[in-house]
Amino acid sequence: MRRFIFFLCCVLPLASNPVSEEIWAPNLAFYDYLAANKIDASILTDLDDETYGALKMILAKTAYYEHRDEESGKLLHALIPIGDERQISLYYDGTNYRVEIIPVRYFFVTETLNARLKNSMQYDLAQITGNGKLSTELAAIFEARVDFRRDLQKGDRVGAIYDRKIRLGRTWGAVIVKSAFIESRRKRIYAFYRAEDESYYDETGKTLANMFLKYPTRFIKITSGYMPNGRVHPILGVTRPHLGVDFAAPLGTPVVSVADGVVRFRGCQKECATGYGKLVIIEHKNGWESRYAHLNGYANAVAPGGRVKQGQTIGFVGSTGIATGTHLHFEVRKGDQTTNPLALRNVRQNGLKGGELERFIAEAKALQEALDYLADIEEDGVTRITSAPSSDRAATN
Repeated sequence: MRRFIFFLCCVLPLASNPVSEEIWAPNLAFYDYLAANKIDASILTDLDDETYGALKMILAKTAYYEHRDEESGKLLHALIPIGDERQISLYYDGTNYRVEIIPVRYFFVTETLNARLKNSMQYDLAQITGNGKLSTELAAIFEARVDFRRDLQKGDRVGAIYDRKIRLGRTWGAVIVKSAFIESRRKRIYAFYRAEDESYYDETGKTLANMFLKYPTRFIKITSGYMPNGRVHPILGVTRPHLGVDFAAPLGTPVVSVADGVVRFRGCQKECATGYGKLVIIEHKNGWESRYAHLNGYANAVAPGGRVKQGQTIGFVGSTGIATGTHLHFEVRKGDQTTNPLALRNVRQNGLKGGELERFIAEAKALQEALDYLADIEEDGVTRITSAPSSDRAATN
């Protein structure tokens, strides 16, 4: 256990009791956590399905923070992450305990990396940056163009401009690479990030890496689209938002993950006869999340905390929960914000064309010049360019 001299940002002004970092134990349920802290589980009774389900999304070995009364040991506040962007806030308001889902607060920093390889890219970048997250992202971006075992040699160069999140003094979540190059045998291979489709392209506009598949199932008959302003629910008869896309498909049709990620949730949020029914939630890099609902069952290899690859089967089409018939309800979110899954999936498989290509090349040219400047610097290292709270970044993105 580590002790920190900082204060949780919460609903209440806190006394000067120290905050401790704890590790969530394997197989520990939120109910068990309440019981261990002598908190009546009746505080969960009135939670909606979404919040109730979030309490099941805590992964084993998650680092979380507790604020306790130093004399009595009474839990005053706990912050428990359930992904890069959200966390459970359990707090005592002076009379009762309350549970909320709130954003994770962090700082964005933009940094540049310049490195001449002496060993492996993974080892050298971990030594320079202090963690292995940047090398992991670069490997995923360049894997279609670079054989990291054969192509990279001692003396080759790596450069990158990237965003890093810092929470409580530590790197938080995935590193977001904005542009990068790998120089192998005196040839530089470039990658430039395009936010419109969450993909990377080279300096000519050809695709390097696509984050998302176009569809989560091979049956693509769409029966209901993304309607955030509401539709009349076919069973409940009330108007409410439809925050995903419904794909009609026969019972048992395989459902695949649209991107690499970590299984954050597998199960039913409250009861399998209500809401989403059997549900899989997968957390992806850059704060993205995909949801697959009304499933008939799950693939054997899919378990909370496990990694899945793009295109891997995660479950099977069904009609559990509140559903008129056999179909897949598919959602994509970033933090608490939903987005139209079909609009996001406009990845240019064969590269950019027309006006999109012209605009991209103009933007990439300036970034390429910055990367080439990095390559001319002899000294290895990381340089910080900017820093901003996540709230400021969200307002401009």
